[in-house]
Amino acid sequence: MNKKILLIAPFLLVGYVAKAQVGAAQVYLQEGKLNKAKEAIDKAMENEKDAKKSKTWFTKGEVYSGIAISQLKIFYDLDRQASRNAYNAYKKAMELEPSKKGYYKDAENSLKTKMYATAINQGANLYKEKDFKNSLDAMDVALETNYNKDTTAIFYATAIAWEAKMYDKFIVYAEQMAQLPFSKDVLKMNTLQMAYLYAGEKKDYAKATNLLEKALEKNPQEPQYWQMLSEMYETQDDKEKIITFYQKATKQFPNEFMYQRALGVAYFNKAVALNKEVNKKKEEEGLTGQLKDPKKIEKLKEYNNKVDNELKNALPYIEKADQLKPNDFDTMDLLRTIYDALGMKDKKDLMDKKIKAIGKE
Repeated sequence: MNKKILLIAPFLLVGYVAKAQVGAAQVYLQEGKLNKAKEAIDKAMENEKDAKKSKTWFTKGEVYSGIAISQLKIFYDLDRQASRNAYNAYKKAMELEPSKKGYYKDAENSLKTKMYATAINQGANLYKEKDFKNSLDAMDVALETNYNKDTTAIFYATAIAWEAKMYDKFIVYAEQMAQLPFSKDVLKMNTLQMAYLYAGEKKDYAKATNLLEKALEKNPQEPQYWQMLSEMYETQDDKEKIITFYQKATKQFPNEFMYQRALGVAYFNKAVALNKEVNKKKEEEGLTGQLKDPKKIEKLKEYNNKVDNELKNALPYIEKADQLKPNDFDTMDLLRTIYDALGMKDKKDLMDKKIKAIGKE
C-alpha cells in the first residue's frame, strides 16, 4: 500500500507544483515582486499540461505587462520584449478559449484597456536608453492594440525610427501618420522627412517630388515645400519642368530673390543648351562664315532668334533678382553676359561699371 502511494505521489506533485507556480506568480504580482512573479510563471509554462491552460497564459500576460509598465529598471530589464510577450500571452489565452469563456474575456479586457499604455510606457523607457529596436517593437505592440485610435504611439514610433535611422520602418509609420489628424506643423515635418528620405537615402526623386507636389496642393503657401521641390526638380534636370515650377514659384513669391534668379537661370540654361544644338546645325547646314545666299542668311537669323528669345525670357527675372538683392556678383555677372549676348551695349557697359564699383573687377 505504501509502495503504491510512493509511486503515485511524484506525478501528483508535478501537477501540484505547476498549479502552485501559477498561484505564486499571481501573489508575487500583487505584491509587486515582478522578478519572482516572472520566475514562477516561467516555471509553470515549462509544464506541458499547464501550458495548455488559458489561465496560465493569462497570468503570464499579466506578469509580463507588469514588467513592461514598471518604471524600475531592475524590473523592466527582466524582459525588454515584455510588451510583445504579454501581447502574445493574452492572444494565446484567448485562443485556448474557443467558446470565449473562462479567461477569454479577462485577456481581451487586458488587451483593450491596458496593453496600449503599457507598450508605450516600455517603448519610452527603452528609447531613453537608446534601445531603439526593442523600443520600436513595443510601439508596434501599442499600434496593434490601439483600440481607441489614439495618435501617441504612431507619433513616437515615427520619431524613434527617424532618430534610429531605421528608414524602412520610418516610412511605414510616416505613411500611416500622414492619414491622421495631426497639427499642420507636425504633418509638415513628417512630409519633409519623408521627402528627404526618398530623395536622399532612397534616391527616388520622382517619389519625393510627387509627395511634395501633393503636399503643396493642400498648403500652397508653405515655403519649405517650395524650397525642397526646387531641389528635387534641379536634380532631375528636366528643363521644361524646372521652368514651369519656377514660373509658379515667382507668382507665389514675387519678391523672393531665389525664385526670380532661379527662373532666369533656368531660361539661360535652356538658351545655352539650345545654342549648342543650333551651332551643330549651323555647321551641318553650312551656315558659318560670310553668307551671301539670302535663304541661308534667313535660316541663320532664325536659329539665332531662337537662342535670343530664350535669353530674352531670362532677362526680366535676372533683372528682378538684381533689384531684390543688389550687388550680388553672380547675378550681376549673369546679367552682363545676357546683355552682351543680346547686343545691349549700354546696359552691358553700365553693369561693367557697377561690378567694378563693388570691387569685383
